[in-house]
Amino acid sequence: MQYLLKTLRRLLYLLAGLLLGYLFTALLLSFFTIRPSEEVECEERQPAYLTTNGVHLFIVLPVEAAEPSLRGRLPVPNDTRFLAFGWGDREFYRNTPTWKELSPGTAFRAAFLNTPAAMHVIPYPSEQPSWRKLEICPVQADALSSFIDRSFQKDERGNLLPIEAHGYSDSDLFFEARGQYSCLRTSNTWVNDALKQAWLPAALWTPFDFGVLWHVG
Repeated sequence: MQYLLKTLRRLLYLLAGLLLGYLFTALLLSFFTIRPSEEVECEERQPAYLTTNGVHLFIVLPVEAAEPSLRGRLPVPNDTRFLAFGWGDREFYRNTPTWKELSPGTAFRAAFLNTPAAMHVIPYPSEQPSWRKLEICPVQADALSSFIDRSFQKDERGNLLPIEAHGYSDSDLFFEARGQYSCLRTSNTWVNDALKQAWLPAALWTPFDFGVLWHVG
């Protein structure tokens, strides 16, 4: 019995050490800025946005800035002027409509296992005051929309693959996504990677929303 207790204590110390190491590394790398080797210049800039629900970031684009083949396949209301895109753990979306319904099993799988990902799309009829606005060049907007489009999993005809997720608003949409979710590749890491692809300042690596927002001013 005493041996078992010692073993359990060592395992707890190991897990605590891994968690602290992860958090320390994540915080450290979150504040290292990656900037494009050359500044992108243009005469006319256009808006893009970042928004967070307090944990997960979304990239928001005007409807006309989204990839044409993508926006044509999204069943959104006619008054939609903006589309918010997020990438995250599929089972979290399907089984956790609110934070109070987060189960230990879902949290463990999302944090420690490579799990299938999903795209979360939210249509908006107007700009929201809480959004962080980015003024970007058309080539950067194209890079963002292309990155988002490539994140969707599609069939051989290019159709999106819808997912049922109960408990969100009627306008929220969910689709199968490419890639695997883990503690090393989170919803915020996805947004950070999108900014890098669009030649925008970003963190070296971060799993946190504030780790992305800190670099965009």
